[in-house]
Amino acid sequence: MQKVIPDTASHVLSDAAAILALVESGERSLDDALDISLAHPELRRTVSSLLFGYFRHKRLIDHWLSGLAVRSPRPRVRRLLAAALTQIRFQSGIAPESAVNVAVELAKARGGRGEAGFVNALLRRAVAAPPEMRESPDEVFPPELLARWRRSRSDAELAAMGRAFLAPAEFTFRAERGFEPPAEWAVEPVACRGPFRFFRSDDPGTVLRSGALREGKIYIQDPATALAASLPEMAEVRRVLDVCAAPGGKSLLLAERMRPEATLTAADRSARRQELTRENFRCRGLAFPVVVAEPRELTGSFDLVLADVPCSNTGVFRRRPDALWRFREEELPGITELQYEILEAAALRVAPGGQLVYSTCSIEPEENARQIERFTAAHPEFEPVGGEQLLPSMEHDGAYAFLLRRSSRSIRR
Repeated sequence: MQKVIPDTASHVLSDAAAILALVESGERSLDDALDISLAHPELRRTVSSLLFGYFRHKRLIDHWLSGLAVRSPRPRVRRLLAAALTQIRFQSGIAPESAVNVAVELAKARGGRGEAGFVNALLRRAVAAPPEMRESPDEVFPPELLARWRRSRSDAELAAMGRAFLAPAEFTFRAERGFEPPAEWAVEPVACRGPFRFFRSDDPGTVLRSGALREGKIYIQDPATALAASLPEMAEVRRVLDVCAAPGGKSLLLAERMRPEATLTAADRSARRQELTRENFRCRGLAFPVVVAEPRELTGSFDLVLADVPCSNTGVFRRRPDALWRFREEELPGITELQYEILEAAALRVAPGGQLVYSTCSIEPEENARQIERFTAAHPEFEPVGGEQLLPSMEHDGAYAFLLRRSSRSIRR
């Protein structure tokens, strides 16, 4: 944990409270808000550590706050208190007493002496009696999601997922073909699907300062991302299409398995994110076309098409803990309909005899197995080959991927 310098402590707490407001309003995901909405972007690492800690322990923090407050604080004060309580209970970079003092001064500047007195009294009580850690799923996950998961997951699976949620995700990366991490990095290999080489490091700074990422020798990603790229048979593949490619992570995985003469087209609707795809290709010497287009706007015929579709992100809660708190049951039909539209558009680009991979980073059946059931019922020209659901664990994120093959006798529309 980075040590918080006294001169910056108020900026950290102020930015954390402001980012919380954006996330709670639904205006931004946590990652997006940290990327573009920080008043002090130089403090991103410290602010993100604080907020990731809050969302991992949100049920505990919120319960603790409700027990400390005689009356419910107004939203602005509640967000300030939530951030300060996270510092007091889970952060080592600032002493609890200092966290109290910073919060009190911010409250005084924004709400006057009365608000400062309320914050001071509440946080002094908090420092005197911090709560014990709670690890059971009932004390960790949002009630709405937990109720859903109890219908499809065992108690043992939920307990393991709860432990994974509370633990910060490890720093993992994939070594590009032909690159060996130097011994001084002191990295350890990580198991993954497919022929790829993933590693974990307890010292990300050493890895990042080496320049290997900038030079295209490594790519920072979770081992679960290899699942989709591990499924297709690549021996006869000459033309590949990734319909939701940005920023290019799964395209790079497929490229590593492709024959030298094969080509890949990376498409995505986001022009901004496709700039990242272009840079990822450029620094690896890949001259693949990068296209900005909706899936339904694409043309051509391909031996392999990957549809890694937008999803609820419930499988990547180790790296996006806010995703679980942004999940809304009533929004799921809209998400699944968009996914199905993309899957059908992707299917149109599959040549007879070609392969189609559908993937998400969700663990919700509606986004995964049920989509495949719906698609194959409507498209008998596609044969289901097989797939896998990975649940989030201490070793990797959650992911789903399924491989289908188009009949060589089918007539393309």
